[in-house]
Amino acid sequence: MTPRQMRQTCTLEAVASVENLFRAAERARRGKSRRPDVEEWWGHRALNLAGLRDRLLSGSYQPGGYRFFLIQQPKRRTIAAAPFEDRVVHHALCNLMAPRLERRFIARSFSCQVGKGTTAARECCRRLVNRHRYVLKCDVSKFFPNIDHEILRARLGELLRCPGILALIDRLLASYRTGPEVPAPLFAGEDLFAAGSRPRGLPIGNLTSQLWGNFYLDPLDHWLTEVERQGAYLRYTDDFLLFGDDKAGLWELRRGIVRQLAALRLKLAEPKSRLLATREGVPFCGFRFHPGLRPRILGATKRRFERRRGALFRRRDLARLSVGVFAWYQFSREGNSAGLRRAYVRWPLDARLKRRQRRTSRVLRGASWNNNNPDHLLSSNRNNNTPDNRNNNVGFRCVLEGGSSPKAEPVCAMPGGSSLPSRSQESSLTAAPAPVGATGKDAAAAVPAKLTPKGTAGLRAQPPPQSARIFQASHETPIDRGTGQPTRFPPTHTPAPDDRHRLT
Repeated sequence: MTPRQMRQTCTLEAVASVENLFRAAERARRGKSRRPDVEEWWGHRALNLAGLRDRLLSGSYQPGGYRFFLIQQPKRRTIAAAPFEDRVVHHALCNLMAPRLERRFIARSFSCQVGKGTTAARECCRRLVNRHRYVLKCDVSKFFPNIDHEILRARLGELLRCPGILALIDRLLASYRTGPEVPAPLFAGEDLFAAGSRPRGLPIGNLTSQLWGNFYLDPLDHWLTEVERQGAYLRYTDDFLLFGDDKAGLWELRRGIVRQLAALRLKLAEPKSRLLATREGVPFCGFRFHPGLRPRILGATKRRFERRRGALFRRRDLARLSVGVFAWYQFSREGNSAGLRRAYVRWPLDARLKRRQRRTSRVLRGASWNNNNPDHLLSSNRNNNTPDNRNNNVGFRCVLEGGSSPKAEPVCAMPGGSSLPSRSQESSLTAAPAPVGATGKDAAAAVPAKLTPKGTAGLRAQPPPQSARIFQASHETPIDRGTGQPTRFPPTHTPAPDDRHRLT
């Protein structure tokens, strides 16, 4: 059976056909192929599809439980994620239902349709803003949680004549119900118990919920465009705009919209439903539209992107970060956002420059101390300075005490006479003993030449048999003994470029 034949024949056998189920599984797998449950199901897809087909035809199919999680974009919502097998059923059902339902939609209904979407909705809004003085902006309060199951089932039954498909829809509707955390809307002549006992709600996250939600508000679209003859009207899901040049006429239409929504057991969100002058700007789908101007991105939309980008950067999720930045760059091209797009392009370069700047800082090697802080006495201490910075607060002193013990512990002293009591913060140096037979200056010269870094456990040295020796190194500016003038480096040593912060 070809896809065209399946669209023309909306029956349970067409929904449960092997071709339709396989196409549905491929679509449900897009973007989720690396999830463990999807990989396991797809690895045995032949057996899973055969078993799913048998259960659909026999009427024994039952939807599984939902997995709930919270999202913050574009606003705080609770998402109900169905199991992968249930998502395959949703796609298989929508493959045949969507063409029949979309033929009933008006031309300016833009949500969840091929060839439409937010881009087409924003372009239509821009044209209408340039033509009219006023706009009635409306939003349905708690749209998906308040969709009534009985009303939706009755309207779907008028269009779909197959009992098997209607029974499948009943099972899908019964698998989810809005809880008491969302109060049911009250209307005239009803009490709270009667309103709360009616089954209502569609899970945000199902493909069927998007299609059925768009179909649920279709009577409102036809009433405004066919009965009231309002051509300057558009809708995206539960947000719709009604343009005009007469304020009184728009207020009268608002009262009619309230009555039409009450027949669907819905109400307007009062803070978001208001009458605006187009010259003040019309917020819609993340942009603010002004007559004769390019739309501007809303501040809340920018802040959501920055929070999202920062979260992905902190998690080091570079793959999703690059995709997100590119998507937001394309999104911002629809409006007057040249500076914002330059920031998107410059952001990877700025991050690279910051990393390079951090790499230019040097690490002080060799039991260094910094700013008279005992916590900085480490075998490698990062001062976060550029290579050309020279400071007399950076250096170290190692004092080796003589004694009879072959493993005498040294004493590390800092300028000012303060000692370092903690061995965990000391640097370990190993000094080789003086050569046999060496005395005087030869023995003393042999000790500093054999000092080598060993670790960070502490300073351990084998002292010479002579008295205590003190070795000192620092980044202080040396003084020429002949002229008495400060020199950048000792005259007998010309350091390499990387030797400026190296302690020897």
